[in-house]
Amino acid sequence: MIYRDKNTTLADVCDIQSGFTARSALIGDEHTGVPALQLGDLRGDGLVELSAASRFRLEGKLDRYMVAPGDVLFRSRGENNTATVAVGGEGERAVALLPLMILRAHGDAVLPEFLMWLINQPEAQRYLDSSAQGTKLRMIKRKALEKMPVSIPDLATQKLVVEVGRLAERESALLRELARKKEEFTSFVLLRQVRNAQLHGNEAGHPGARQPSKRAGKNQPTNT
Repeated sequence: MIYRDKNTTLADVCDIQSGFTARSALIGDEHTGVPALQLGDLRGDGLVELSAASRFRLEGKLDRYMVAPGDVLFRSRGENNTATVAVGGEGERAVALLPLMILRAHGDAVLPEFLMWLINQPEAQRYLDSSAQGTKLRMIKRKALEKMPVSIPDLATQKLVVEVGRLAERESALLRELARKKEEFTSFVLLRQVRNAQLHGNEAGHPGARQPSKRAGKNQPTNT
C-alpha cells in the first residue's frame, strides 16, 4: 500500500500507544525485574538498544507496552520531541515508560527508519511546536501526534531518503569532529607560543644573565 493522499495522518500509517504509567517510584531489580526504557535511555543518534534497558519491578498487564526491534519511540515531553528506532536481537523486548510513546507501522508499507526521519524533520517539528501544551513542562498529546500530516512514498524512495539522511548526518558529525580537532590544534599552537615567549622573556631578564656593556670595547686593557 502506498500512501499518496494529501490528507494522510500519522494515525493512518501506524499504531500509536502511550507508554506504561508507573503508579509508584521505580524500584530496580536486575534479577527478576522487567526491562524498561525511560526517556533518558534514548540516544541522540536515532537508535536505542533494547539490551541496554534497566530492569524494574513493574506490576500490571505489560504486553501492550512492550517495545520490539523496529518499533519507533517518540519523546512526548520536554523540548526535544523527536523519534528513535528500537534495535535489538530476535526476541528482545522492553517496556516503554511514559513519557515515551510507541509507534508501530501498519504492515510493511512504511520503514521504521523513514518514520523516524519524517517525525524529526523541521516541517513535522513545526507542527509539533504548534500542538505542544504546557509552559513549564512541554507535552505532546497522543491525539495531536495522531493528527500529524505525513507524506509516505513507495518503499524504494523511503530507503533512498533514509540512506541519504544517514550519510548527511555522518557528514555533519565528521565536520563537527574536524572543527573540534582544528580548535584543539589552534589552542595547542597558541599555548606553545605563549610558553615560548614567556621562556625567552625569563631568560632575557634573569638576574644572573650576563648583559653586554656598551663600553665593553673601551674598558678592555690594551697590550703595549
